[in-house]
Amino acid sequence: MKKTRQANLELLRLLAMVFVVTAHLMNHGNLIGAAKRGTASYYLVWTLFGVSFTCINLYLLISSYFLTESRFSLWKLVKLAVQVLFYALGITAIYWIFTDVPHDLEYLVYSILPISSDFYWFVSMYVGMYVLAPVMNKLILALTKRQLACACALALALVSVWPNIFYFSSALNTAGGVSISWFLTIYLCGAYIRLYYQPDGKFLKWFLPAVGTSLLIPLSRFVIEALLSSPFGAISFLDDLMWGYSVFYVYSSILVTAASIFLFLAFLNLRIAPGRGAGLINRIAGASFGVYLIHDHYYIRESLWTKIDGAAWLGHWYLPFACMGVIAAIYLVCTAIELLRQKLFAPFEKSTAIAGFFQKADDKLKKIWNGD
Repeated sequence: MKKTRQANLELLRLLAMVFVVTAHLMNHGNLIGAAKRGTASYYLVWTLFGVSFTCINLYLLISSYFLTESRFSLWKLVKLAVQVLFYALGITAIYWIFTDVPHDLEYLVYSILPISSDFYWFVSMYVGMYVLAPVMNKLILALTKRQLACACALALALVSVWPNIFYFSSALNTAGGVSISWFLTIYLCGAYIRLYYQPDGKFLKWFLPAVGTSLLIPLSRFVIEALLSSPFGAISFLDDLMWGYSVFYVYSSILVTAASIFLFLAFLNLRIAPGRGAGLINRIAGASFGVYLIHDHYYIRESLWTKIDGAAWLGHWYLPFACMGVIAAIYLVCTAIELLRQKLFAPFEKSTAIAGFFQKADDKLKKIWNGD
């Protein structure tokens, strides 16, 4: 029986991908790089950029929430790999045939092996997390509620709180959350929520703290800038506070993590009645991963953001509207392409023969796992 998607979490998945596109527009679109400090545009683009950092954690929380009580499926992994290969190699082939981009053999190899070559860093990390999910679930289910809570607290303390407090040290560095250790840490949090949190329908109870904490992310940067401009700025190691975009502008920061969890809990408590609206949300959100794979392909990223000069909008009243328009356009075009791909691949993905083959493979893996 086909599982029904939860429209509330699918809406959150959709929002998370909007955040992904927003972050890429702010960064690759040269908005944060060109904005002059002290201007209204500066504070707007850095606020949008900061809030959008919750995107990765939101995806991981949604995934771990469902993976905690689901079986490992080789077929799901294969379908994911096929989707990634389709865009990685397909877009590369289109650019090689119809444009004058250099035909770099090394890049072609990366396109053919997109997961193992880290073509899309998130995909490589996600596959690692998915493969380790059965092991994680075994360990998680062996723990009591208190033990799992302690495990979550300890993991967050080591790879989130510690790097933010002792920001001048490279110890326990998780590359800002771009690491398997961070993905598994969020997996623990998602598992705890799945097993021990019961939604009560109080959306605002969690949404308001989510908004407040999200706004603390950009505020932290503005405070650090003010601190470095004060006499305290003479303290040399305080410069490390601005590592990258700042110590709090990373996926594993305290503020980003808290905002992500609050937002996840808010949408977990959001009630969306079944119907056409819920169906539309599920349909659009089901194409969200394709939005990422398309617009963040290396060739598209290079050509897209050279044509979209976000710096030209700075200082103008239409800046927020231009941002919203570009984000919506990218999302809608990529969604349309992914929905078309899904339709083309439907016979393959719904094939009982192929699914049966991988089901047998799953059964063999289960026997190996159980020592049979």
